[in-house]
Amino acid sequence: MGTVLPTPVVPVPVVSVPVAASPAPVDVPLDAALLVDIAEGLAAASGLIRAVANHDLTGRRPVRLLATARYEAWVIGWTEGQRVEPHDHGPSVGVIAVTEGTLTELHPVDGRLVARQLPTGSVHVVPVGAIHDITNVEGRPATSVHVYSPPLRTMNRYDADTLAPIVTDVIDSEPSALPAAVASVLLHPSRRG
Repeated sequence: MGTVLPTPVVPVPVVSVPVAASPAPVDVPLDAALLVDIAEGLAAASGLIRAVANHDLTGRRPVRLLATARYEAWVIGWTEGQRVEPHDHGPSVGVIAVTEGTLTELHPVDGRLVARQLPTGSVHVVPVGAIHDITNVEGRPATSVHVYSPPLRTMNRYDADTLAPIVTDVIDSEPSALPAAVASVLLHPSRRG
């Protein structure tokens, strides 16, 4: 048997590679400031918003403008007197951008609903779990852009007098008016003017 020689130790260079942060789960809302920016960008595309808004006298007809895994956007046309009853957006953050007319938001303060005006140009954040009601009490149509993150899956409805929960609505997914790839080009900030 021969002599066993020790294996030489060769130093291996160490390279530090930064580890990318893992993406947030799709069920975690995006930051409200980012959602406001998205809503403002959509609202600035006034021709697009006017083209898809439905101002139907027989009832509100929301249009799902675009949808991604992390957020979605809706355009809602409101004629005089149209409203939704008190509701929340389940586990989603909402942002409302009013592009035409004035809407009135009712929100709870000390157990009663208090009115807040949302005029053209206003952008309003609705936090997770916040109960509110939206109505058009003006004599002319109103239009609003609503951005939700994560996309709406449920909405809880509440009694207007007691604010006790009544029912949970499951929101059906529907096709969006714009594919996300088209929306990213049409709504890129460089197009804002």
